Formats: sequence, C-alpha cells, structure tokens
Amino acid sequence: MTNYISQLNGKEKNALFCIKKLIAAMIKPLVIYCFGCEVTVRTKRSAFITKQFKEERHFTCDMFIIMPDESVIDEEMKSEIQEMTAHFGRLNMLIHPLGFVLKQMNEGNLFFNWVRKNGMLLFERNATTQLMPEVIGGEYKQQAEQFYSTYPQMENYLEQRLQPVATAAPQKKSDPSIKPVEIRLTLDATNGWQRVNATGEKVAGNEMPVV
Repeated sequence: MTNYISQLNGKEKNALFCIKKLIAAMIKPLVIYCFGCEVTVRTKRSAFITKQFKEERHFTCDMFIIMPDESVIDEEMKSEIQEMTAHFGRLNMLIHPLGFVLKQMNEGNLFFNWVRKNGMLLFERNATTQLMPEVIGGEYKQQAEQFYSTYPQMENYLEQRLQPVATAAPQKKSDPSIKPVEIRLTLDATNGWQRVNATGEKVAGNEMPVV
C-alpha cells in the first residue's frame, strides 16, 4: 500500500490528491492515511456503434483520519465531506481523536499499528507521527493479512490486538566468568628413561614390570 500510488493512473492520482486536500481544508486533521484503494473498470462493446468500446472507471478509497482531541466530527459532517468528494470517487472514512489513537496503539491495536507501518501517509500536521510508538516489524504481516481476510470491511478493527510472535530460542552461551584450566606436563629425560613397576620401584632393563 505504501507505494500503491505509483500503480494508479493520472486521473486516480489526482482524485486521491483532491480528496485529501478537501478533507484537510474542511476539518483540519492532524494526519490522513490511505489504507485501501479500489479501481473498478467497466468496458462495453457493441457491433451497432462506431466507437467499439465505452469504458467506465470507478474509484474508491479508504482513509484513516486523526483529529485533534478537541475536535468533534459528527455523522452530518462526514456526510458533507462525502458529498463534496463524490465526483472524485467513493470515500470511506475512519475518524478518531489523537489521544484515543495513541492509547490504542500503545495497547497493541493491530489496525492502527499496521496502518502506521504500511499505509500511505497523505497528510501530516505538527509532526504528529513522531508522537506515535515505534513502527512495528514485518513479523506481524501474517496477522494483518489474516485480519483483512476475515474482516475485509474492517468492522472489527477496534478489537484486534497484536499477538506475540514466536521466536527461536537464543543459543546458550558459555559463562565468560568460567575460565578453562590449563595443565602442562613436563617430562625430564636427562638421566635416561627408567622402567618402574606399579609401586614405583625401578625395574631392570630386561625385566618385565609388575602389573
């Protein structure tokens, strides 16, 4: 999603830009993320017309909007925004105040944290994203995909939490405080080697040692 805008054509890129600009002017948000886009194309051809095809394109975008805590955006305002942007495409919005979003992110909300990691940041004011927790890692990708496949309309987005990811146990390291002991054995053969028996007594050269 982060680089999805490069896959849109010029008309759709312009629609996304204009929708973002209208939202920013109307309600003065702190942050606007786009976390989903859909483009549907309908092509019609007929043997009875000179022009052999007629193409209709419909653009839909999903936006997550973060507002100052003192702002209140009611359903009437949401409807007004959607009416103002309707000629660019269909707009779906999730709007929450900053304090609520930060609380949810710190408590491990999957949706907010994954949009922060992988969504398309369209607008930011007052460096608001710097107040957010550290971006989560890619190890939560499977959880995010499973959530989307189960709730494609995101109706359950406030209830989903990041689940601990199992990691391999680290290899056990030796204790650096325990040092190996070095034993050296020095043999002195100055007077020649002599055979001894089990009790340490010298044995004659041709005599077998006592076992």
